[in-house]
Amino acid sequence: MIEADKWNALIRVFFVLIVITSFSDIVADVLQGANVLHIVQESVVFVFALSLLLLLFLNTRAHEKRNAQLLVDLEEAKIHSAQASEELMSAKRMFGEEITKQFLKWELTESESDIALFTLKGFSAKEIADFRNTSEKTVRNQLTSVYKKSGTTSKVSFTAWFMEDLW
Repeated sequence: MIEADKWNALIRVFFVLIVITSFSDIVADVLQGANVLHIVQESVVFVFALSLLLLLFLNTRAHEKRNAQLLVDLEEAKIHSAQASEELMSAKRMFGEEITKQFLKWELTESESDIALFTLKGFSAKEIADFRNTSEKTVRNQLTSVYKKSGTTSKVSFTAWFMEDLW
């Protein structure tokens, strides 16, 4: 399969050859005194080939400009994306700091803080027990303590406490 750039170059060369040979044939026919109808026919082919060649060049130029603009747009999008990623990381970090401050206000133990953080991340009591190499009952007891200290009654209300004012 021929690449698009090589294909376009081949087409351009082909039309340039047609234009050159058509023009030289017209000149030779005029010098030899050929029939006017024959010269008109060859002139039409010449004009048509020249027009297609010009359209091809104009179309190629338009595509090149469009591609250049797309590259500029892509670079701008990459910059925007990097800025958004940095802002998101900053927001996550600040949110994490606020969560930690709230845990301290509620006077959660280190273990309760870990359990509470895993809960906010959406893990079940069984999953948290597996992470911490402890029993599920221990995790449930610690969650009960977390809920009591935070003034909430369940995983949903505990998570909602942190999400309530985000929007």
